[in-house]
Amino acid sequence: METFKIVIAGVGGQGTLLASRMLALSAIEAGHQVKIGETYGMAQRGGPVMSHIQIGGEAYSPQLRPREADILIGFELAEAVRRGVTYLRNGGLAVINSRKFPPVEVTSGMMHYPTEAELLALLGEVTDDVAVFDATALAEEAGDPITTNVVMLGALTASGSLPFTRETVLKVMRENLRSAYFDTNVRAFELGMKGFTDSGRR
Repeated sequence: METFKIVIAGVGGQGTLLASRMLALSAIEAGHQVKIGETYGMAQRGGPVMSHIQIGGEAYSPQLRPREADILIGFELAEAVRRGVTYLRNGGLAVINSRKFPPVEVTSGMMHYPTEAELLALLGEVTDDVAVFDATALAEEAGDPITTNVVMLGALTASGSLPFTRETVLKVMRENLRSAYFDTNVRAFELGMKGFTDSGRR
């Protein structure tokens, strides 16, 4: 297969790094080579976090170049757009959590947080294949807001874009997540699949 490229964007504390590792392990389980790279913001919690994942092909570096990601997974709206306009290829798929987690510059009044419409208009200059929904609300419905990352995994799986199946992702989750929370994570995963389907992909 050709190299399949994913960029994940969010803020510290949202579980973006665990999601990237679940995707990488799922790809390995399906027999693909994987390269993964992660960057962290200044703050452990609340700072920007980004992961690059390359599956299959002959990539020699985990770092993606601008405009070559096939998929953007955005855990936070503004961070998703900021990374998406840089890394997402024209016409690529963006799967975005609409819940906002404003940085300290916004909460302190130093900066203005753009509206969802303003942000999505910027992303629209790159792609019109966008699925936006409140993944955090679905995680809360599943029983734990910390499962937002698993909701996003479910949504991405529902897109049909990944080179592996739902069953592969669930197997990796079972083997790598704490068993006491597995049922909650499965609920979050299934709600994420439904959330993607119901989002309408603008």
